[in-house]
Amino acid sequence: MSGTAETVVAVLAGLAAACSFGLGVALQHRQVQLAPLTGRAPFRLLPHLVRRRLWLAGIALAAAAYGLQALALAFGPLTLVAPVVALDLLFAMPFAARWSRQPMRAVDWGGCALAAAGVAVFLAAAPPAAGRADATTGDWAVAFAAVTLLAAVMVTAAMRTQRPIRAALLAVAAGAVFGLSAALTLSLARLLREGQGPVFAQWQLWALLVLGVAGLQLSASAFQAGALPASLPIMDTVEPLSAVLIGTLAFGERLAASPAGLAAQLAGAVSAVAGIIVLGSSPLAARAYSDAAGGHVPSAPGPPPRPSRTAPGPATATPEQAQTGGA
Repeated sequence: MSGTAETVVAVLAGLAAACSFGLGVALQHRQVQLAPLTGRAPFRLLPHLVRRRLWLAGIALAAAAYGLQALALAFGPLTLVAPVVALDLLFAMPFAARWSRQPMRAVDWGGCALAAAGVAVFLAAAPPAAGRADATTGDWAVAFAAVTLLAAVMVTAAMRTQRPIRAALLAVAAGAVFGLSAALTLSLARLLREGQGPVFAQWQLWALLVLGVAGLQLSASAFQAGALPASLPIMDTVEPLSAVLIGTLAFGERLAASPAGLAAQLAGAVSAVAGIIVLGSSPLAARAYSDAAGGHVPSAPGPPPRPSRTAPGPATATPEQAQTGGA
């Protein structure tokens, strides 16, 4: 397969992954918001969520997205695939508008245009070289140590802060973990493409499972700690940034070499981040995402009450839980 054909496959698979990620997050976020508050016992959240069918549907969409992302990374570098996959909000917004029967505002279309144009400019200015097929043991050690340290610092700080800062800090940790997961996915996909042994014999698979559970826990906790705009735009920004950094430092992937090319890529990245922030902060996104999962968000939502909502009885169930039947 020629280099151009491989790039086309990588971009199309990345776009499909972005669409699946966006729809999956819509379902996951609403179900996490309806879950009982776990307070200082965040590891009680996942056992509760696995009993919710709509949350599991969101996980199924995320799993399909990971498969599509793996296909994209088998044919393209992290510096190409990661920014494309980060466009999940761009694809989710039109679906969200249809679900909620609310038209997209001019600012929403502007956010889509900013994100799409920014990624397009970033990719157009990128050199064609794909870098190494895999990272060295030393590079993997540095990458794991850096992400683990960052996640630990963010989680520790989050436990000492209030909403929505807690959601933002947890989103940073989740984004970094997902970026490292993308790098592992690239390594595993290329090893399998080259026929280097069965999938269960590759250490990357088992590391991915561990990181997947960690990222799932962090993202679920971030979604529960605040509204969608407090976490998803940050997660969608940190994840590709983490992946691109690992791609350039560990896999030898290159950004533009000339000052003009680097300036164009920087401008494209700034535009994409601005678009993601606009879309993630849209009232349409927060309202429509909740409606898509069968719930209802009050027109003027405030912070949740301080008393615990753990195992509410009929007299203490929230209006949202009453409407959804706890599903």
